[in-house]
Order: sequence, then C-alpha cells, then structure tokens
Amino acid sequence: MAAFLARITVRDVLDDERPGMGDALGAREEPELADGSVTYVVLGEAPDLGAASAAANQHAAEVLDGYTYEVDVSDLP
Repeated sequence: MAAFLARITVRDVLDDERPGMGDALGAREEPELADGSVTYVVLGEAPDLGAASAAANQHAAEVLDGYTYEVDVSDLP
C-alpha cells in the first residue's frame, strides 16, 4: 500500500468547531487558516491515487455533511 496525503479545505468553520472537526477527520497537524477557510492534512494508505481520492472524498462527505469543502489528494514522496 502506498501512502497518500489529503488536504481537506472547509469553508466557513466557526473557531470552536475546528478542533473537533480536525479530530473527526483524523488530521495529523494543526490546521492551516486562510481567507475564512480551514485546511486539514490527513494521511492515509491506498493501493493507488484513484482509490485514495475516492476514500478521502467519502470520508470528508461523512464527516462534513452540511459544510462546503474541497479535497485534494497527492502521493507522498
């Protein structure tokens, strides 16, 4: 299995929601804050980039129901 990095950016998150949201997503670092959005970094393993993208998007959809978000998945070097 290869390691992948998902960057999940969520719009319009209240300050008091950030820690719980990061925990629910399994974020590995402190979130990045910019322009009214929060970006969480989530590490994972999958057989290929397509499977990693599908899994990250499904996970984000389950955790972030009702929020506007984007998921960007890349290979770890």
